[in-house]
Amino acid sequence: MYKLRQTLWAFAIVPVALVWSVAASAQSYPNKPISLIVTWNAGGSTDVIARLLADPLGKALGQPVAVANRPGGGGSLGTQAALDAPRDGYTVLATTSGNHILTPLKNDVGYKFDDFEPIGQLVAATIILAVKVDSPWKTLDDLIKAAKADPGKYTFGAVPNGMPNLTLNGLAKEAGFSVVHVPQQGGAPGVTALLGGNVDMLPANAATVAANIKGGKLRGLAVFRSDRDPAFPNIPTAQEQGHAVFGSPFVGLAIAKGVPQPVLDTLRAALAKVANDPVFQARALKTATTLTYLPADKFGMVWERDWNNYAPMLRK
Repeated sequence: MYKLRQTLWAFAIVPVALVWSVAASAQSYPNKPISLIVTWNAGGSTDVIARLLADPLGKALGQPVAVANRPGGGGSLGTQAALDAPRDGYTVLATTSGNHILTPLKNDVGYKFDDFEPIGQLVAATIILAVKVDSPWKTLDDLIKAAKADPGKYTFGAVPNGMPNLTLNGLAKEAGFSVVHVPQQGGAPGVTALLGGNVDMLPANAATVAANIKGGKLRGLAVFRSDRDPAFPNIPTAQEQGHAVFGSPFVGLAIAKGVPQPVLDTLRAALAKVANDPVFQARALKTATTLTYLPADKFGMVWERDWNNYAPMLRK
């Protein structure tokens, strides 16, 4: 009987010990480098902001933050990698409207928006419709007239079912023209395709095309927001040009559900500190990224809002 009681006591101790271990680990968090997964190619808008964020976020946390690009599957491969990682706070996801909302609505990728906890939004991005600088189209009206005159002749590059793709489709429907979609694996490959003459136009996040617009290789015809982007004051909105079409994809940080609350609190506080730092905001603006920080609770509301808004369009 004594041995039986001793055995039962030993088994009872195990769960308590595990709880103590998890709690102690959370209290000492972070004590090693953190991986920040980007679900798109290097050089794209999400990669730009993630690499800008990594150093100051690491300083705020007291441990290095390393960006890891895991592109593919409309962002689903990197998102799934973040879900498969241990729930210890050392794998964070740089999440976007594309991988977090649009891809799982369109395809059965094994996850939904609420499989994650929000850390905070960094950006509500500007989408710019860009063409090569030697294009005959100087205005949005020029492009629309040409596309109407030759339906199906002209092409655009975009990630399938991403926000730039949906925004361009919205413009085509609103203005009554037809163009052909050439699928891309990310913003950076889309820029390469446009510069190489493989597509005629590119709807893309501002940070993706900023360097080439400012460098004189691309021309922005319109931004799809209610007011002009401070980083591109000379590019008129689509609305100014008679087309009330809008698109504002988010970029922020998320982490798989199941991470201890103290870890979440630490990550959220660190992101808020960096996002509200004027020095960081100025650096972001230089990359054509205007920060639109939202704390975790409001960022989670954006997820739910966008999921409900786009579900009727994308679910089969």
